[in-house]
Amino acid sequence: MIEKDARQQHAQFIETLEKGVRVLEVFRNGQTSIGLTELAHLCHMSKSAAQRFTHTWCELGYLAKDEHSRRYRLTHKALELGFLYLHTDPLISRALPALKLIRERCNLTVNLSVLSGHDIVYVMRIPGPNQTFAEMLPGRRMPAWSTSAGRVLLSALPDEQIRASLASVEPVPYTAHTELDRDVLFEQIVQARKQGYAFTRDQVLIGQLGLAAPIRNVHFQAVAAVNITAHSSNWSAEKMQQELVPLLMEVTQAVSVG
Repeated sequence: MIEKDARQQHAQFIETLEKGVRVLEVFRNGQTSIGLTELAHLCHMSKSAAQRFTHTWCELGYLAKDEHSRRYRLTHKALELGFLYLHTDPLISRALPALKLIRERCNLTVNLSVLSGHDIVYVMRIPGPNQTFAEMLPGRRMPAWSTSAGRVLLSALPDEQIRASLASVEPVPYTAHTELDRDVLFEQIVQARKQGYAFTRDQVLIGQLGLAAPIRNVHFQAVAAVNITAHSSNWSAEKMQQELVPLLMEVTQAVSVG
């Protein structure tokens, strides 16, 4: 049994609704389809409860069941929720022209990200040349500590919250150069705060360079980050910072509300 967190202890928190959403979120791990027994296990609920939730989601159109394999998959209706977010969030419409401008000027991949717990979520992606299918899709989550966008968003938090976030995760070596030392990561995040942008190299992919700056709201809070990714075969760290930092800072300041 899962212990209740602070959210679940609130009088207005509906646990049944949370369990239902948990069924959809199980696909976050990358499964294209899932059986009832595995779903119940991953969602920490009984098989009968999982059956009721999956039946309801099927009736609502968010899940579909293959009658031969008896496995469930998400349907296009789940995508409609993401579209509603993209269509209604004012930050998205405000940031899109800025991302397109960066893409046109440097011919590199440009992303818009927001902080979600200890991760970032890519909410908008304008791919550069030679990008993989996965790198083109919005909605992907990545650990905040590992990316330039995540580090610059973490840098807007008080020091104690940064340390708490780093203490709550287990850094994994995506590459031989991935920084795993929490003290070093903390210093790099603080450095991003001082200089107004974050730069990463070889942290998630060998040869990948990342550059990110925050978008701020009227209260000067960092609400999102714009990041540019390049490959070291075409860009050096020095060239990227010298040529793209001014552009990135100009664009993010223009999008920020102040």
